[in-house]
Amino acid sequence: MPKCLKIVILNMALCLFVFNATAIKAEEDVISKKDLQRLTTMINNVKQYYYKSIDKAALLDMAISGMLAGLDPHSEYLGPEALRELELETRGKFGGIGVLVAPDRGAIKVIAPLDDTPAYRADIKAGDYIVQINNKFVRDMTLSDAVGMMRGAKGSKLNLTIIRKNESKPRIISLRREIIKVKSVKDDKLLEPGYGYIRLSVFQESTAQDMIKAINKLQKASKGNLKGLILDVRNNPGGLFDSAVQVADDFLDSTKLKGNDLIVYTKGQDEQAQLIAKATAGELLPNVPVVVLINEGSASAAEIVAGALQDHKRAIIVGTRSFGKGSVQVLIPIDRSSAIKLTTSIYYTPLGHSIQAKGIEPDINVEDIQIPQDKDAQSLPRVDESALVDHIQNGDEESDSLYENKKPEDQQKQSKAESKLVHQDYQLYEALHILKSLSVMKNKST
Repeated sequence: MPKCLKIVILNMALCLFVFNATAIKAEEDVISKKDLQRLTTMINNVKQYYYKSIDKAALLDMAISGMLAGLDPHSEYLGPEALRELELETRGKFGGIGVLVAPDRGAIKVIAPLDDTPAYRADIKAGDYIVQINNKFVRDMTLSDAVGMMRGAKGSKLNLTIIRKNESKPRIISLRREIIKVKSVKDDKLLEPGYGYIRLSVFQESTAQDMIKAINKLQKASKGNLKGLILDVRNNPGGLFDSAVQVADDFLDSTKLKGNDLIVYTKGQDEQAQLIAKATAGELLPNVPVVVLINEGSASAAEIVAGALQDHKRAIIVGTRSFGKGSVQVLIPIDRSSAIKLTTSIYYTPLGHSIQAKGIEPDINVEDIQIPQDKDAQSLPRVDESALVDHIQNGDEESDSLYENKKPEDQQKQSKAESKLVHQDYQLYEALHILKSLSVMKNKST
């Protein structure tokens, strides 16, 4: 069971939480009568002189949308349709291609493709820019409009035009929409005897509980001797704030944190936006080395976990710099059919570092490179003193004989597994080597 958390936070879905509009004290004369008259005059002029008739309510919606879009890439106005889309998204089940995006430089930037979705299988990558959806340029769309176009009925076709870094020509990718069901713990296994691996694809309500089950499974497979754990949050776009806090807290023990038991905190001008999350006593894997894998697709809640474990020196962060989504958005209802999503605060790691637009810098940078596999290549025999003609014997013939004739089966399996991993996932291969080094150093120091 996860530890009981003493956290002053509100539940947030996809880094959103709801402010009760009646609880917000409206200041008098927020907009002067003169400014209000300017807005009214503008709407009336557009209504009267635009080349075609437009409803005044639609014009007001456009004015609100423009105001919020001018603030930052994450603040926006949500009409009835957008609110329905958001509800589907927070439930973790919707028709689409499975990609998290944000507006950037007149295009739509991919934060991360979700595992086992059409976007993931089509090799859409974090950092790609979507410039056209079904041959329509996205530069004139709001984020909600673009997301709405990418969603649709199961089996329906969608074409995306994508620009990728270091490629001279855009890619045109055809996909078919599916019902997207997001599973938080995507994979759990032993990479080698005693060395566990857990892949977190998104942070949902059940993520902490699911992770605990996965750890227990790995402990059982290791016969109670788990030597190290790799927590993979690459291409994890985030999710529930409190779920990320629970995951981080499961690896932290407040009694060992020397006066700073923070996991994350936020700063904003409104008191309701001030959130503080603290670690509690006890942890799941005391004295077990942990490596956290991140990349440019690790965002928001994933960065909270990586930042907390890095600042408290509980894990080594490996990979490439994360996305840098360090802002918190709240959902403020306007009426029963519309709301605004507004950035209200910036969150900080335990040592006071802002992640916003900077991301988490890994302790050890490992690029995602591809190492081709040469099918014709043969491993060279080991060359050492014993391979020389007439080499001097060790003197312990019985020991030599045992050493030569007894090649541990685990060692042979381990060598084959490593050889396979270096071609499949180089970052994970390096993370495993780092984890094994940490385990050796821990044993030497005890």
